[in-house]
Amino acid sequence: MEKKSIVAIAKDSSIELMVNQVLEELGGAENLIRKNSTVILKPNAGHLGAPGTSINTHPELLRYVIRAVRAAGAKRVIVGEAAAIGCDTMACFESAGHAAVAREEGAELYDIKSDKDLITVQIRDARSDIKSIRLPRLLLEAEHIINLPIFKSHASMVFSCALKNIKGVVQDKVHYEMHKTNLAMAMMDVWSVVRADLTIADLIYPAEGFGPHSAVPLDMGCVVASKDPVALDATACRMVGLDINVVDYFKAAKERGLGVSDEDKIITKGKSIDEVYKKAWLPYLEKFETWPEYNIMHENSCSSCQSLVAFSMEKLKALGEYEKNKDAIIVLGAKKELPDVPKERLILCGNCLTKWRSKGVAVHGCPPSEPHIAWAVIDREDQTEIGEGFRERMAAEEPIWNAYIDKIVKEKRKEE
Repeated sequence: MEKKSIVAIAKDSSIELMVNQVLEELGGAENLIRKNSTVILKPNAGHLGAPGTSINTHPELLRYVIRAVRAAGAKRVIVGEAAAIGCDTMACFESAGHAAVAREEGAELYDIKSDKDLITVQIRDARSDIKSIRLPRLLLEAEHIINLPIFKSHASMVFSCALKNIKGVVQDKVHYEMHKTNLAMAMMDVWSVVRADLTIADLIYPAEGFGPHSAVPLDMGCVVASKDPVALDATACRMVGLDINVVDYFKAAKERGLGVSDEDKIITKGKSIDEVYKKAWLPYLEKFETWPEYNIMHENSCSSCQSLVAFSMEKLKALGEYEKNKDAIIVLGAKKELPDVPKERLILCGNCLTKWRSKGVAVHGCPPSEPHIAWAVIDREDQTEIGEGFRERMAAEEPIWNAYIDKIVKEKRKEE
């Protein structure tokens, strides 16, 4: 009989109770954690975001996982993260509330990006352009890695949870290189050499809307856990009404043999999906007919670039740039031919259009960085680097964007 993956779902007002419940459903922390072991906990703390914003993992989830692994006999508990390019990891820990929890619970804080004791690891049968990566010795030698993601909508990959969270174990250079190749495949290549033993996911207030920076907390009140990150992500998607067939993660994960996503191959324990189901607002998957004023050529495109273009259309509206740039033709997905128009009108999104870059405004990356498509439309200049001025420009646009999102959310709530 084919072995099935177990996913535990808990729903309760007590985070402590939920953490303990999902661990018990998976056999108990004492059977999951070796005594006197080193345990690295990997929350999502990639960006500045206070508790309650759903940008980062809930700090109380971190607290009760620390307590559980300590009670199971762990000798050393380390909270580790490599924040997004241009972000300071320790500042993100402080902002997320993780630093305070670690101090109160006696756990170490670990900035993976600052670690200089690195080992080069070859990736066998790499599916992306990342053939090897330099990873911290501490990360590779720890007895356990426990993945603590938050489920949130995400411009680059439609959603972020278990699989994407492990992207935060690499240095900035690798982080950047991953965006220049096929990101979904690159993430699975990283998983092939850095495997979390267990994932405990935060669906307490998962993020709907235009995440990761403009997240809208959805009151769901769940914690989900599994040894299989693919099964967990697939289950989390079903809990919020996201069709896994429109997300590139799962095909890439299947090719890498990292886990199962088919519902009949997953056993849910604790609560059922039906008991906790709550439809999330995931606007990255809106049809392109939502923006009829623009010619969007999207045949053969992936969900990552589709979601980024959806985000970019709304970003243009928020910034007051939508109407004035309707002449732009936005192209995503591999193409055999392109329209013969002036170069500045053709916005070429992603690396699958590399051979056409001389014909238009090129937005590099697979997928491109979150703001680059909108900036290409506005500036009519190639967008290649997450370099000087990137974070400053994002920061300047953030309050305008947030005000725009707040207005949409208020209107959405009225309709409900």
